[in-house]
Amino acid sequence: MDPSEQGNASPVDHDLELNLPHLLFTKTVRELYAKIVNEWDFLKKSACQTAAGRALWKHVIHDPLADVLAGETYLRNLHEKIKKDRHNNAREISGVILAVRTLWFDSKIEAALDSSAGAAQVVLLGAGMDSRAYRLSCLKESDVFEVDFPEVLQVKAALLEEALESKKHLRLMAKSLTRVAADIRENDWLEKLQISGFVPEKNTVWVLEGIIYYLTNSQAMQVLKTVGEKCTLTQTVLLADFMNKASTTLSSSTFHFYSDWPDHLLPSLGFSHVKLSQIGDPDAHFGLMHDPLNLFNKLRNLPRSVETNPDDGTPCCRLYLVQASGSPNQTVSLKAPSQRSI
Repeated sequence: MDPSEQGNASPVDHDLELNLPHLLFTKTVRELYAKIVNEWDFLKKSACQTAAGRALWKHVIHDPLADVLAGETYLRNLHEKIKKDRHNNAREISGVILAVRTLWFDSKIEAALDSSAGAAQVVLLGAGMDSRAYRLSCLKESDVFEVDFPEVLQVKAALLEEALESKKHLRLMAKSLTRVAADIRENDWLEKLQISGFVPEKNTVWVLEGIIYYLTNSQAMQVLKTVGEKCTLTQTVLLADFMNKASTTLSSSTFHFYSDWPDHLLPSLGFSHVKLSQIGDPDAHFGLMHDPLNLFNKLRNLPRSVETNPDDGTPCCRLYLVQASGSPNQTVSLKAPSQRSI
């Protein structure tokens, strides 16, 4: 089937066969991935699933390190799902949400740095297998901080060492990269970040991609409040994705925190400007959402207050992509409704 005839873009025909890089089969990389498979919990493993999505949607996402960071198991699993979706002419191809989300964050990071003359710090909370410091040229004047579990950062550093040794043309794009071993569910992550060289008074872009809904309500609110408090010190930008309540029911044992109205919540935490997008909106499309009847476009046409799809009775599961900002000379006018975890 010609991809141009499909309602949504998908990995192109020559990618139907999975070509795994030789590096994945070396002794060192196999040992590292045995540790991931045998020792990591679902939260840590989600980092590899995200990398697999970026690797297999490489026709729209340039991430030459993603396949090595994802690993054979997660590449094969997602590849099989994509093949099945294409065979069934599915309106939503597996990984498309992740592709749109990645491109949205990329574009918003670049825009935020442009507005601050490129010199802002960038903090990736729950960085996982993110490789933006190696692939985004807009970070060339930015100090980048990756915050995650120590075991995740250790394995990631070892994988990158192997990858960069075999791919000589790749190099660090950011001005600097500092990895901070900390658990954002605890209360000491900001202290550890500052010990590692983070300057609270310097303009900062905070990135919370694919992480906040894994936290409990109290944990997530503490992270958001901590970032929001920085608006009183300096120009602060938060980029985050939020699930609504219905989305957390997809796996109530995995997803906890939700916000049906993050554009109301964030102003109560110190942010003066909040812009919310949904998958398929003009700034969250990237040529991947052509079919007006796909799930995401149908949801966009329903009021956000509607909890059940009137067409089929299914819950309206939404993912909100949110950009919030604030600075000492800006004021906040909105108040948030009460928030709680499911």
